[in-house]
Amino acid sequence: MDIFESLDHFCFENLDETNDWYTWKINESKIPVNILLPIGNQYLKNITLKEELHKAWEAEPDLKKKGKIIKYYIKDWGGIGTNSEDSMKIYMYSSPGTLIEYEEKGIPSWSKALVIHDPHKYAIFDARVSISLNSLQIIYNIANKELFPILASRNKTITEGQKIIKKISKQNNWKKVDKTTFYLNYLTLLKKVARNRNTNLSTIEMLLFAKAESLVNKIKNFA
Repeated sequence: MDIFESLDHFCFENLDETNDWYTWKINESKIPVNILLPIGNQYLKNITLKEELHKAWEAEPDLKKKGKIIKYYIKDWGGIGTNSEDSMKIYMYSSPGTLIEYEEKGIPSWSKALVIHDPHKYAIFDARVSISLNSLQIIYNIANKELFPILASRNKTITEGQKIIKKISKQNNWKKVDKTTFYLNYLTLLKKVARNRNTNLSTIEMLLFAKAESLVNKIKNFA
C-alpha cells in the first residue's frame, strides 16, 4: 500500500453526503464581503465560503480590497494572528508561484492565501493536515514512508502526536519530503484522491484537518 491508497481508503471510510465531521465555525460578522452562507452544517458553510471568497477576490479590481479578503481568511477565519505586517503583505499580494517558493516557511498562512486564489487548484497545509498524513502512513503501514513537515501547533493532542511521529520516523529512518516540491506533490495526491472519490480538493484537506486528533489517538498504540 502507498500513501495514495491509504488516503483513498480513509476517505472511503469517512466521506458521506453530509460530512458532519467538519466542525470549524465561521464568525459570519467578520466576513469582509457580502456573502450569504447556506443553511446547513459547517462543512457546507465552509465549502461555500471558500468558493464565494474566491469569486469576490477574482472580481475585485482594487488590489488593497483583494488583499483584505486574503488577510481575513488567514487571520480571522484561520485564527493566525502571529504574522508580522511585512509577512502578511507578502501573503496578501504575492503570486502563487512566489508563495510556493517559501517552501514550508509560513505555509499555514500562504496556503490559505492560495485557496483564495483558486480553491480548485490549491489546498491548505497546516500542522493538523501534516500529522494526519504522517499518521496514516503508520496506521496503514505503507511502504516508502516520507515525513511531512512537523509544524508548530497550540493543540496539546497534536503536539503529543508530533513527538510520537518524530520518535517513530527516526527509529525507522523515514525519508523527509523534499522541501522544494512537497506542497505540489501534496496537491497532486489530493487531486488524485478527489478524482477517485468524485469529490473536490477542499473536502480531502478538510477531512485530514478534522480527523487529526483521532488519528493521533490511533498511533499511540504504535509508539
